[in-house]
Amino acid sequence: MCIIFRYLLFFYFFCKIYCYSPFTKVSLIHNTKLFMNYNEAYNKKNFKYIIRRETYKNPQYDDILPILLNLENSFININKLLRCVSINDLEGINNKINIQNEEQKKLDLISNSIISNSLCVTGQIDQYISEEEEKICSCSNIISDSFDKKYYAVFDPLDGSSNIDSGLPTGSIFGIYKKNYNNDVLQKGSNIVMAGYCLYSASTQLLLSLNNENYLFMFDDKYNEFILIKKNIRIPNNGSIYSFNFGNMNEWELNIQNFIKDSFNESSKITNRYMGALVADTHNIIFNGGLFGYPSTLKNKNGKLRLMYEAVPIAYIIENLGGMATNGTHRILDIKPNNIHQRTQLFLGSNVPMLKLKEYF
Repeated sequence: MCIIFRYLLFFYFFCKIYCYSPFTKVSLIHNTKLFMNYNEAYNKKNFKYIIRRETYKNPQYDDILPILLNLENSFININKLLRCVSINDLEGINNKINIQNEEQKKLDLISNSIISNSLCVTGQIDQYISEEEEKICSCSNIISDSFDKKYYAVFDPLDGSSNIDSGLPTGSIFGIYKKNYNNDVLQKGSNIVMAGYCLYSASTQLLLSLNNENYLFMFDDKYNEFILIKKNIRIPNNGSIYSFNFGNMNEWELNIQNFIKDSFNESSKITNRYMGALVADTHNIIFNGGLFGYPSTLKNKNGKLRLMYEAVPIAYIIENLGGMATNGTHRILDIKPNNIHQRTQLFLGSNVPMLKLKEYF
């Protein structure tokens, strides 16, 4: 009897665990409802749902929907390539020099092709500007002119690509402009419609600024899509992180050197965090507060970062989050570019250190 009782007890608990027992029918129904509710809540946080909801609430952005959906797919594909760089022999340079006189990495060109094609096939992008292209590119080379193309795109397909071989953070930056009446691609940043970046790091995160709203998504490998983790983000008003390449400090203008020295002398809490990728350094400042700076040097007297597809989209995001972005004397979004690869100094971050920096110009 004892042995039989043990077997019955074992059978009961086995059934309870695997939901076969009639005694667990109520529990099974309850767990199923919880699972369905979880899936429903999860689906309402994915990138596609959020973007469709926002364009439904704001019909003027209907045309942007395919652009954003294709960009999401581009970032997913680039992320997959970055996760297996060595396995697929994607390390190193491509033995080519871009218009910036910089060596192009293999993934620079692949990422450029992925993003440019995904933007053009939406039928909404007329022309685009990329760090990897010498001239303004027309989407008519990729898709028919029969579409009513309403937008321009600017992007850096793989920011911080020198970090690739070391497995350090990289990113993609993009901005979308509406076509103006004279088809002038060289517009002020204040005309930008939306901007965002994708950070490829320990986790892959996509930050989007659209219609004075901002959303942060994290890539879920299991479901192969971006899931909303934060919205209505605000950059801290102050912070202790100063993200500068101090190896170049002796080449900076004297006023910037004085600002840095005074800041470190006035507070022992200030620390330096610099990752060599604009997206990664900006992301750090957004969530921890502080100041990012890339001043001009003796070698790069006009600054090194490109205005249209690096500084402007990032400045748009920073201002939407409540921060500031300038070249030291002028708001980045107020600068009218003279050429598509124009360079600039860039300072961005929390209001307190940015206002203090302004006093040194």
